[in-house]
Amino acid sequence: MNELTEEGRTVLIEGIGLILWRWTAMRAAVENGWGGRDSQAKADGTVSTVFNFFIQSNDPAKDIEKLGDILDKGLDELNTTAEDGSVDEVANTLIDLYEDCCNDNYEMLEELRATRSQASASVVKVSNGNDEDSDDEDEDNDQTTDMMVDASNQKPEAMPVDEPATDDGWTVISSRKNKGKRN
Repeated sequence: MNELTEEGRTVLIEGIGLILWRWTAMRAAVENGWGGRDSQAKADGTVSTVFNFFIQSNDPAKDIEKLGDILDKGLDELNTTAEDGSVDEVANTLIDLYEDCCNDNYEMLEELRATRSQASASVVKVSNGNDEDSDDEDEDNDQTTDMMVDASNQKPEAMPVDEPATDDGWTVISSRKNKGKRN
């Protein structure tokens, strides 16, 4: 296998970000703020950690368990666990991306870019980390939830901004219910 070129590194980091964003467990955790206010920053940190794993590993395919541990830790930071086998699936996809990038094959990135906004709906078992560790699977206090996530119809709404940002970084946003009404 070839080494990563500078272009390969650029494609790899973008591809890692796209793969992790498409991962329902991570996307749901970030969108719902399960990791707190800095959920997006924590997810971005996982992207960087995965990228560094590929740069530092002599043979990432042999270290796939370590990559899985990195992905699990990234979800832990977002107070989330994936119980659907997706960690292994995502790790294998990331390995495939890495190998393609080493061979200057960027087709996977092109596919990821093309389908970025066309994420299909899927049901996934996601836990926000509030469940108690238990060996008894029949207990009623299981906090996992089957979630239907359909990102294809979700578009962020633009909020009207009445005033520019102040020196402290805050922006004043008007209430929608008062829009167009005069006293």
